[in-house]
Amino acid sequence: MLKTVYVVRDDFYHPKEVIDPEIAKVFNSNEWNVVLTNRLRDVLETEQQVDLTMLFTVGRPDGEADITHEEQNRFIAKVKDGMGAMFVHAGLVLIEEDSPFYVELNSGRFLGHSHDHVPVENVTIRNVSHPVLEGITGFTAMDEHYYCSVDVSRTDMLMLSTSEVVTAACAWAHSVGSGKVVGMTPGHTTEALGHPQMIRLMQNAANWTTGL
Repeated sequence: MLKTVYVVRDDFYHPKEVIDPEIAKVFNSNEWNVVLTNRLRDVLETEQQVDLTMLFTVGRPDGEADITHEEQNRFIAKVKDGMGAMFVHAGLVLIEEDSPFYVELNSGRFLGHSHDHVPVENVTIRNVSHPVLEGITGFTAMDEHYYCSVDVSRTDMLMLSTSEVVTAACAWAHSVGSGKVVGMTPGHTTEALGHPQMIRLMQNAANWTTGL
């Protein structure tokens, strides 16, 4: 059965010209109806069934107000009803500590990043097994290393990322109601986002969150 995924992407620091070619690699089968947008509100406003929302940005284009807590709660209601949610790199930005996205959805929240592109080693956590990790052996790429706060009491930590500065959360996954949520921090550069292991990681996450 055809699955509909809304891919929220395209801002000044994360342009669609960088992201879209890699998205095409992730959803390269006829199982997916891919809707590309720069507005998270499109997911809230559409009447069609959305099986997965994938956020590469905060989903608030220039000129629009930030996503409100009420709108976040409407998004969370869709997840609890079975919609999958993936937060990739800049999709983790502008999530406040007291916001529904963190308190209820636990997508993790961005705290800071390396000042330059640095070698970042992304590895699976020892003795952790999860469908999102199928075929994943880890990878190193020049990237903007993200540092995130993740409530590890409410999610399954899957991967860690290490740069010359620090070891931090890389990927995590859990269920919220009938829906499933995945967060992952890599993907600022084409080298990182387009790495075959990152493509496989995103494919695995898309399949797991939608039951494929």
